[in-house]
Amino acid sequence: MRELLFALHGYFLSPLLSIYFFCIFAYVILSWLMVGGVVDMRNQTVRSIYSFLGSIIEPVARPIRRYIPPIGRLDLSILIILLCIPFIRDYAILKLILLIPA
Repeated sequence: MRELLFALHGYFLSPLLSIYFFCIFAYVILSWLMVGGVVDMRNQTVRSIYSFLGSIIEPVARPIRRYIPPIGRLDLSILIILLCIPFIRDYAILKLILLIPA
């Protein structure tokens, strides 16, 4: 059973969390480029990419914002998610798997 969970973590959960991490990173970079005026929201491609990234990030960020609201224009919920994903991916899930009896 433990080998199956290690395989599930290695081939499914870890890559999925890594992709989610890079999506959040792209969302942050794109929002900075929009604030800086480098890219324009009137562009249909930029708008669709930004709305797609926002639709997969907002359901996770919204509950965190209830406890830690944005400070000015700085959204700390995104930072907390970016810090938690590597912890969950590399430490917490593996610790839970090791707790399961062989």
